[in-house]
Amino acid sequence: MHAQNQAGPEPRSPQDNDRIRAGVSRRTILLGTAGLAGALALGAAPATRVWATSEGTVLPLVDPLDAPPDRTAFEDSEQVLSGYLTVVAPMANSIRDLEPNYGWMEDGWWRSPEQPYNAREMEQVATLTWFLTHDRSWNPYFGDARLRDRLEAALTYYLGIQLPSGAWSEYAYDVPHLSPTGFGSVALSLTHTYLAEAGELPGMLPRIEAALRAAAVWLTDRSKPHWTRPVPYTNQVVAGLVGVANAAEALGDPSIAASADECWTELLEHSITPAGHSMEPAGYDNGYSFTVALPDLADAAQAGVPQAVEMARSMMGFVSLAAVWEPDRAGWVHWAAICVRNTAFASSVQPSEVKDRSALGRALLGELPVIGAFHPTDVEILAARQSWAADPSAVVPLEKKGTSPRTWMHGSRAPLGLTVAQREAAIEALPYHASERFTEVRQAGSFDLDYLFVRRPSYYLTAALGHRDGHGGPYRRLRMGPGLLWHPTMGTLALVLNNHTDDGWGHFPDASEIAVVEVDPTYYSAPERGGTVLTAPEVNAVTGDFSVAYLDPAIGTDTDMSFQDHAFTQRIRTPEPGRALVPLLVQPGDVLTFSDGTVVRSGDAVDLTGVTGLTLARNGATFEIAFDSARDARFAATDRVALGGTRRQHLLWVPHEGALDVTYTFATPAELATRPPAATAVLSTDSGHSGVTDGTFAVTLNLWWGVNATVFRLYENGNLVATRTLAPASPAAQTVRVPLTGRVDGDYQYTGTLSNAAGSVPTGSTTVRVRDAKPAVPVLSHDNHVAEPDYAVTADLWWGTNATAYRLYEDGVLIDTQELIAATPAAQQASTAVLGRPAGEYRYHAEFSNAAGTSTSEPLVVRVG
Repeated sequence: MHAQNQAGPEPRSPQDNDRIRAGVSRRTILLGTAGLAGALALGAAPATRVWATSEGTVLPLVDPLDAPPDRTAFEDSEQVLSGYLTVVAPMANSIRDLEPNYGWMEDGWWRSPEQPYNAREMEQVATLTWFLTHDRSWNPYFGDARLRDRLEAALTYYLGIQLPSGAWSEYAYDVPHLSPTGFGSVALSLTHTYLAEAGELPGMLPRIEAALRAAAVWLTDRSKPHWTRPVPYTNQVVAGLVGVANAAEALGDPSIAASADECWTELLEHSITPAGHSMEPAGYDNGYSFTVALPDLADAAQAGVPQAVEMARSMMGFVSLAAVWEPDRAGWVHWAAICVRNTAFASSVQPSEVKDRSALGRALLGELPVIGAFHPTDVEILAARQSWAADPSAVVPLEKKGTSPRTWMHGSRAPLGLTVAQREAAIEALPYHASERFTEVRQAGSFDLDYLFVRRPSYYLTAALGHRDGHGGPYRRLRMGPGLLWHPTMGTLALVLNNHTDDGWGHFPDASEIAVVEVDPTYYSAPERGGTVLTAPEVNAVTGDFSVAYLDPAIGTDTDMSFQDHAFTQRIRTPEPGRALVPLLVQPGDVLTFSDGTVVRSGDAVDLTGVTGLTLARNGATFEIAFDSARDARFAATDRVALGGTRRQHLLWVPHEGALDVTYTFATPAELATRPPAATAVLSTDSGHSGVTDGTFAVTLNLWWGVNATVFRLYENGNLVATRTLAPASPAAQTVRVPLTGRVDGDYQYTGTLSNAAGSVPTGSTTVRVRDAKPAVPVLSHDNHVAEPDYAVTADLWWGTNATAYRLYEDGVLIDTQELIAATPAAQQASTAVLGRPAGEYRYHAEFSNAAGTSTSEPLVVRVG
């Protein structure tokens, strides 16, 4: 919801009805008497309604697909369109062909509210136009007359509800809104281009051109509210200017784009805060920056807009500080506490051609290689595309509200990513990797908020200190205080989110769990408010110990944090008793041991009495939380998870009477290497330990004794496949285990390098031979020993590589599909109930599949009667 334009639905006035009816009535535009007769004739054999809200009374319904799309027929770059193909018919058939609101796409395929005044729903005209105008072997809707008629109705309605100002509405009749005008201009520009190139609906082109010109005037009119300084909703204004550029290209009129030149300069100057992030609208937001705005900036950069590159450079500079890569490369965690609109706290870089909304951002890689640190590699993208094409399952139809036209618009034009080595270099160049010592305060500028970034040899910590701009609605999400704690080997250890009343890191009064507080920070040149008071710019020069104090004037909580190289402390003083909260981000393999010997793991909940702290062990390193005295505590898991469930937020509550000191220590300080690592490290593998070589295994590095390393890099057949940071403690042993999955049958040679500040050395090597990647062959049986019409067919895999999917065919026709849980090499079984078969002979065969392939059983014959 966009606060500046919020308005509830209003009844449409008679004048509204007259204007819109005049713009969209198909009876006066398309049919006439002869046209209506022709349409009814076309409808003599009506299509299945496929969720249609239209009855096909005037416009015949569009036929659904005869069969699921053939994955192998799609070009790599167009795989993203497969899901949209599955919903062309229901989407088109939701276009009304009766008054009132003739031509409105009414069934809520894209946006809310599902009201006739919400023009955002109509952006799907671009989707329908693509399928009407693109000749592909897999696209049965190319040139489809029924789709053409329904698209024409939708376009007529869409253009008819444009306001006289050139804008469109989203939340109320006749109220101009930025979002539908900006994003709508992009959609209509593509629609115009596709129709013109294909020679389709030529009568609509002048109307679309007029609409685009009017929208461009409104979007670039800097007297409008969306150009308030600082510019709010940066992502929407960027989309609007991209729409203007697209309109100029579509209409072949450079003067349209020229009107936006000064707007880009204005946007660069007044929508990017001094901290580096864009305004969305009253603070930073990862989703609207990285996922929404950056792809559009890439689009603009390709059109030759230099300001777009500079905006992206600034925004990525902030993202590079506010998002951290996990050492196991599961993905990256972002500082959710400062996001004012979205709630997600982590992102995987596993490629998904049909879901990735950020993909076009990779078009900026030439100018900004840092973007590659947050995207899949070229190898991963190509492998995912091949895997998608080889997947035997049907393409999953898109669900309503999950049909953003921008996904296919951007995804079909997105380039590949960096190479593995280039992405690793980009990751290593991120500030907290490139340096183990810096302090940086970035100030929002337009409102009183400091972003504090502290990197020391053993940790990286972020904190938001100050006041939010905007106290209502979603902008209350922003959480003050420390927000993210990361360690080079252990990864993210603590994380504040932004959508729960217990999200915070610090004091909560007993009477309330409200996390929305504001604070006044003061910086000092020494721990515990020692030394001199520093200004924010002076803090940027600090490389040693220092402290920051922050007061919550509403509650009276006075907190200070002191930072050293291998530890930091949090000192809390309150006027009333309360509880302190530490939001830990725990992984499944973590071991947490409290001072009384109580051991807990991810997902546990426990109440403790008289403990002095806990130690968290992960990846060979330890993180200790120590209280100032013996205290009661509660540790409990939440349901807030990310990265495939491998990161779960847990809450550590510590009651206090008004004073509490907590010390956070990392047990193994990083050592300064004077010699390269010992050249005696060996690699080993557990492949085949289960009795099968199924392509899922781990490669383990062991350095038994000697000078330690800080980085281990693993190569597969000469290609870098994994990088792991290590905690040195020379001359103690070092070990790291790298799980690998999805290897098909073949031979794989693994080598590695160990590195520290003094140099690199090769490790030993090991070879893995995969011979059992696809499932073992299942065996069919049945229980129909007396030729009854009802029976069960059972597939057994007695031993070997397990499957993840089971399919049963009867006389060559698929009759059952089931998901299976793999637990190689244990037995698997799937059974299908067959009911009511008439007398005869039935032939069955089963398929067991996994990512590596499919195994087929011998046929089984069952006789009935």
